[in-house]
Amino acid sequence: MKLKTIIIEDELLGQQALTAILNGFCAGSIELVDVAASVEQAIASIKKHKPHLVFLDIALGIHVDGAFDVLKAFKTIDFKVVFTTSSKQPENILLALNKYGAKKYLLKPLDIDEVIDSVNLVKEEINMISHEDDLTGIKTLLNTIGVTETHNKIPFPVKNGVQYIPVEDIVMFRSDLNDTIVFINNGTSLKTSRNLKYFEDHYAGGDFIRVSRSYIINKKHVQSYSSEDGGTIHLSCECSAALSKNHAPGFFAALGR
Repeated sequence: MKLKTIIIEDELLGQQALTAILNGFCAGSIELVDVAASVEQAIASIKKHKPHLVFLDIALGIHVDGAFDVLKAFKTIDFKVVFTTSSKQPENILLALNKYGAKKYLLKPLDIDEVIDSVNLVKEEINMISHEDDLTGIKTLLNTIGVTETHNKIPFPVKNGVQYIPVEDIVMFRSDLNDTIVFINNGTSLKTSRNLKYFEDHYAGGDFIRVSRSYIINKKHVQSYSSEDGGTIHLSCECSAALSKNHAPGFFAALGR
C-alpha cells in the first residue's frame, strides 16, 4: 500500500524541493496526491483526500503559526504529520511533538535521508497498526478457545524493519529527542523511531514506570535506589535512571514502599 501524501508549503522552491525528494526517492512508498500553499487550501485538501501522511510547514503565508491553525481544524488527527520548517523555536518544537504527536520535526534545508526515514517510519507504523489489529483478533480468538499468550513482546520500528523484544527483557527506555533508546538485559540497546511518549501511552503501568522526563523503567529490573545526585535508580546491566521529584511517589508506590 502506498501512503497518500500531501505537502503543505507556501514557498514554491520548498514545494519543488520536497516533491523532488519524494518522487525521486520514495515513489515506491508514497502517492503524492496534492500540494497546498495556505491554511485554507490545506484544510480543504486534507478533508478531500484523507491522507495517510502530511508534510507540514509552520509559517503559511500571513499565518506565522499556520501549521497549528491547520491541525486545530480537525477534532481527530487521523493522519501522520512530519513538520518541515525553518523554525528552531523551542515552543514550536514542543508543540509539534508533544501536543500534535508529529513523527518528525525536520529543519530546512531538508536532508534527503531524513525525509526518507520519515516516510519509512510512517509506513512501518501504519503497517504495524494493521498487523497489531490482526494480532488482536487472533488473541481474542485464542482466548475464546482457552489458549493464552505465552510470549509478550513489544514491536520496535528500527531502520531496517521491526524488532520484537520480550517485555521481561527490557530494562528501560531513554528519550533521545524524537527517538527512544531501549536498553535490554543482555547488555545491548537499540534506537527506535518512536518517541518516549508513545511508550508511556501504550505501556506505562504494570511493570513499566515513568520516573522522569527522559526515562521509563521496568520495575522488575530495579536493583537499588540512591538519593545522591538528586535521586538515581540503579537497574540491571549497569543501567541507571534519574528519578524526578514529580514521579517519585509513583515510583515508590509501584515498588511497594
